[in-house]
Amino acid sequence: MQTSHVPAGMKILIVEDDVDLVETYTDLLEAQGYVVISVLRAADAIQVTTRQKPHLIILDLNLPGDSGGLVLNFVRRYPPIAKTKIIVATGQPDMINSNLYVADKADAILTKPITNQTLLDTIYDLFNLSHV
Repeated sequence: MQTSHVPAGMKILIVEDDVDLVETYTDLLEAQGYVVISVLRAADAIQVTTRQKPHLIILDLNLPGDSGGLVLNFVRRYPPIAKTKIIVATGQPDMINSNLYVADKADAILTKPITNQTLLDTIYDLFNLSHV
């Protein structure tokens, strides 16, 4: 697996209710040098995002309680964090088709299952990071 030149302290928030996926993403991203924060619910994601101001959010849309769409809308409308990069990671691409606003507000959309390399390549591309 390739590594990247990750800026020191680059924070990624994972908003995902599948604990196994959270662990997989966390292990992968921490091994690349990212600081990883994870939450399981949309309400927690909003609180963490406003306090921690992550550089990137990996966001599942289908969450218990409020939808990930709530997080997406909040981030895009709240000026201090509006430019935060967001990757929507969904196992239900039909949710994207029925909610076109998602495509307009997300920086990238990935359909699960997502390979490690696809996730890393997407992050590298969003931040113009070089592969080593």
